Amino acid sequence: MKNGNNESEERHKVRTIFIINPAAGKGSDLDKLEARINSKSAELGISAEIYYTKSVGDAERFVRETCAASEEEQLRFYACGGDGTVNEVFNGAAGFKLVEIGIIPIGTGNDFIRNFGEREWFLDIEAQLEGDAIDLDCMKLGDRYAVNLVNLGFDCAVVETVANIKRKSWIPSKMAYIAGVLVEFSKMPGAKIKSLTVDGKKIEKSDLQLCAFANGGFYGGGFHCAPLAQINDGIMDICIVNRVSRIQFATMIGQYKSGTYLESKRIMKLAEYHKCRKACIEFEGETAFCIDGEIHRGMGLDIELVPSAFRLVLPKR
Repeated sequence: MKNGNNESEERHKVRTIFIINPAAGKGSDLDKLEARINSKSAELGISAEIYYTKSVGDAERFVRETCAASEEEQLRFYACGGDGTVNEVFNGAAGFKLVEIGIIPIGTGNDFIRNFGEREWFLDIEAQLEGDAIDLDCMKLGDRYAVNLVNLGFDCAVVETVANIKRKSWIPSKMAYIAGVLVEFSKMPGAKIKSLTVDGKKIEKSDLQLCAFANGGFYGGGFHCAPLAQINDGIMDICIVNRVSRIQFATMIGQYKSGTYLESKRIMKLAEYHKCRKACIEFEGETAFCIDGEIHRGMGLDIELVPSAFRLVLPKR
């Protein structure tokens, strides 16, 4: 054993469950992942369980039912998939104590983990099993939580297009978001709103190109839309881009992707950046929006930042 007896005993007290989405990342290398989980768990003296999800929503159901049946038991779930799987696992664990959640990024976007470091660090099963948990803020929308980001307008339209592109195996996953941007660039969809309030203060807006409410800083396969966001500062970040022309959009997209747009006076004449705890947006009609990359529709959103809502496992360095 690499660790002392006390640490080994503590690991044995935690029920460890890996939740694998077989559809994530086009289902590649799942046999190798399961083998690594079994090998490293045995090496560290941990009796790990593996559960394969059966459909959309199954991870959330499984986690909720497991937590409800084990309220006095320390649980650690590892969400093995993309950002959608991560969102399901966190929502399933909402309201339960003694729960920690880790992330094994085998999806295509894996944007949430970009807030912490390289993807390879999170793929290290031994480091994951030996990792410690930190407090994680989340955004609450009614009875659902957003771990990373909520967005609408141009970006949401891109997500819908990207979902269709990913079904075409001849297009590399890493290029899917860029391809989606190019498709939607010809249409320039946005969002029309009736009202927007930030911590009770009304923001005069009616026609937006895009809007992102952020706990984490990244989405869309690495677009750094909220460069000042931190996952445990008790604050939500909001990026707003007003309706712009194709030329304006084309000239700002590079800095928007890199997260350096806040340094550009030219871009900030077209955009706004806010920090708050609560935000309320009302749409002119039913509008699509994304919660951690999953598309929903509604007439508006009430979003509240909930500090230290969950415990997130970070792999051991």
